[in-house]
Amino acid sequence: MRHVILPQAVKIAIAPTVGFLVQVIKGTALASVIGFVELTKAGSMISNATFKPFVVFSCVALLYFVLCFPVSLYAKNLERKSHGRHA
Repeated sequence: MRHVILPQAVKIAIAPTVGFLVQVIKGTALASVIGFVELTKAGSMISNATFKPFVVFSCVALLYFVLCFPVSLYAKNLERKSHGRHA
């Protein structure tokens, strides 16, 4: 089982698992790790105070990108390694 089924299952499971992880990051905004209110809520409050929604939400989008892009790169490397090793 571990020599036949497990390698195939790992290849198939990498992309959906990482996609789910990225959705969790986006959905929760890592509020407990970042240490302040959810990013979009904080962005909305700052935008209402400064009247600069484009600048504020651009920064929020950049923070989301900084959180999600490394996870996606790591997944890409995992997929490349798994396909190269067992292909």
